[in-house]
Amino acid sequence: MTAIVIVSHSLRLAQGIEELAQQMSGGKVPLAVAAGIDDPQNPIGTDAIAILSAIESVWSPAGVLVFMDMGSALLSTEMALELLSEEQRAAVHLMSAPVVEGVLSAIVCAAAELPTSAIIAEAASALDAKRQHLHPNEAAATDITPEPGQSIAEQAHTLRWTVRNPHGIHARPAAKIVATAARCDAEITVINGDKRASARSLNGLAMLGIRCGDEILFQISGHDASQAIQLITSLAQGHFGESHALEPVANEPQPVQRITAEGAVSGLPVNEGIAIGCVKWFSCELPEFPLRTPASPAEEMAKIDSAIGAVLHALEQKALGPEGEIFAAHQAMLDDPEIRLQVLQELGKGDQAETAWINVMQEVANRYRHASSPYFREREADVHDLARQVLLALCGVSEGTFATHEPCILLADDLLPSQVANLDKRHILGICLRNGGATSHSAILARAMGIPAVVKAAIASAQIPDGAEVILDGGKGQLWFDPDDATRLSLIQRHDEWRQSKANALASAAQPAITRHGQRINVLANIGGPEDVDAALAQGAEGVGLFRTEFLFHDAAELPGEDEQFRVYCDIARAFGDKPVTIRTLDIGGDKPLAALPQAKEDNPFLGLRGIRLCLASPQIFIPQLRALLRAGALHPNLQIMLPMISTQDEVAAVQALTQQQAQLLNIPQERLPALGIMIEVPAAVMIADALAQQVDFFSIGTNDLTQYIMAADRGNSAVAELVDYRNEAVVSAIARVCEAGRTYGIPVSMCGEMAGDVTQTALLLRLGIDKLSASAARLPALKATIREL
Repeated sequence: MTAIVIVSHSLRLAQGIEELAQQMSGGKVPLAVAAGIDDPQNPIGTDAIAILSAIESVWSPAGVLVFMDMGSALLSTEMALELLSEEQRAAVHLMSAPVVEGVLSAIVCAAAELPTSAIIAEAASALDAKRQHLHPNEAAATDITPEPGQSIAEQAHTLRWTVRNPHGIHARPAAKIVATAARCDAEITVINGDKRASARSLNGLAMLGIRCGDEILFQISGHDASQAIQLITSLAQGHFGESHALEPVANEPQPVQRITAEGAVSGLPVNEGIAIGCVKWFSCELPEFPLRTPASPAEEMAKIDSAIGAVLHALEQKALGPEGEIFAAHQAMLDDPEIRLQVLQELGKGDQAETAWINVMQEVANRYRHASSPYFREREADVHDLARQVLLALCGVSEGTFATHEPCILLADDLLPSQVANLDKRHILGICLRNGGATSHSAILARAMGIPAVVKAAIASAQIPDGAEVILDGGKGQLWFDPDDATRLSLIQRHDEWRQSKANALASAAQPAITRHGQRINVLANIGGPEDVDAALAQGAEGVGLFRTEFLFHDAAELPGEDEQFRVYCDIARAFGDKPVTIRTLDIGGDKPLAALPQAKEDNPFLGLRGIRLCLASPQIFIPQLRALLRAGALHPNLQIMLPMISTQDEVAAVQALTQQQAQLLNIPQERLPALGIMIEVPAAVMIADALAQQVDFFSIGTNDLTQYIMAADRGNSAVAELVDYRNEAVVSAIARVCEAGRTYGIPVSMCGEMAGDVTQTALLLRLGIDKLSASAARLPALKATIREL
């Protein structure tokens, strides 16, 4: 492995660089320091003998890179080289790169075991990111210059690709590139014109400003270069995960036009519709934090890592829901190794964690703000969102809830994607922002909510105070707060027409989903709590296919009691009348622990004590829940119980024994016991599906977990995320096997995973024999419409 030596006049400076470097490499790279002189009165200086000793202590035939700070450090190092043997001297490289940036760039590449030549090249380009930021009009110092007589193609595997994605390589396709690069032991550089970036850096890719129609070059070298070029080629041919790619065009898509009208505040339309209601202003401040004496850079970095980990965990959950790709892209932005490197450099200056984090993220946001592409400039809000979420975690402050108690039109300077996602959608009639963009992630989420929305409107609280009645025209991008009578009547008429149109669409959603051959497929909703009931019913849900009970337990200081759970289960069952309501027992584990039930840390929580395993091992949790479900089921015959993470027949038998025991204690007769089903999400359950089908009343396939277990790939790990694909033949074969077992033994088979809501897979699932589909409420109308066409 290539080794590194730091030569400095100052021992303290060298030790600081060494500490940063060791953090970056995890101590994998041989590293030695030769700094200062042994004179307490005058410690500043360099010693050739000390440098010689440092080089010899880490010498390797792979190479030794020596970084020097200034002046006589070079002379002392050259003198040390004269004292080495010829063989040793041939493997030593004196680096002209800046000592701090050069060492940190080199240590990362050395830890990845890149060739010495590649490490030298990366160290030489260590200042390019800073240079490009400060002097964006200057050509990068690392422009590709092949050796004389040698083409770029001879230097490495290359792929030229003309980008057809409508918005170029923005955050989501860039996240696909990062995930693909992480799967290979190869150095992948993406080049656009005179700019280049590592394929492992989402923010670096963003700064390339790749537009639709640009020809980009992938340059790939390293151990897995052949595999990497195949993966990158496949990714490019799939347009980096965007199926709606266009034919090549030379220019950016035409911007949304502003329509002015006398008496209205004009902005850019985001989502059509007319909303009438009273104003509520949204405001949100960054948390304040006290200035303090920082601990060591390692300790400060540990605080930031912990905060980032908490935010990444929250994003992982959001990435599984509606508009999940937005939050998956946020994961990639936050998990960028360049950000961590910059934070380490800030901490090396003596900053505390909070200050270092803000400084780095502000610089990242500035780069997005000055990007050449308007689409990328709108990603600045995403950077601010992530910066804010991590800062909240650093300060130990929870995200404040924006309380709305009645319908309103929300006005704000801007809304971050996480804030839009956390709004109480029942009360938001429309959104009007002073800033934002028509293609921002906040705008995408507003469209997903199906409400009128406008951005870039010159609104002010002094002009339009809280409580003022306004009319928002999302289609024209106008906010009216004092229209004349004729305009008001016209807007009210259009508002009524729009509401009627929405009502007609919902009326269609309420109709049953019957195929052209007359087969009726039940379409149900996945819900996470009582607050989701109204939306599910409004979108045509024919019951609940998955009710997650975790909301009762998460963040609770004490475990919820039997009576509390009983009331919630009865409320849900009552809300759906005679429609089936499937309630899943608690599904938690080491990866998502409870505050009220501390658990031992597990090396591999996805293979540990979770789901039904944890419940059976924790009767203080499971028995109160089971009793509450049995009591609620005795009153509401539409309620049924579903067990998560079943792996064996013994687990089912144990639950059945507990059910009989508690039913006797509650005096509930056998005929009033709710149906008992299981989730099929573990490969073991697939293999014994025939046996399990003879024990239970129904199956429900959870494709999210089933896919990751079959593929042995964590769906939250971007390095292997592409393997977690429910379209994989192995997953489809598993589904077919479960459906066959259901048919053989006469029990229904439903599906409640992400695949259930994917209309591109609906025909396949019905052919396989799925009887019921359960998805998030927003997907139900489209799902029903698709079924009617089959």
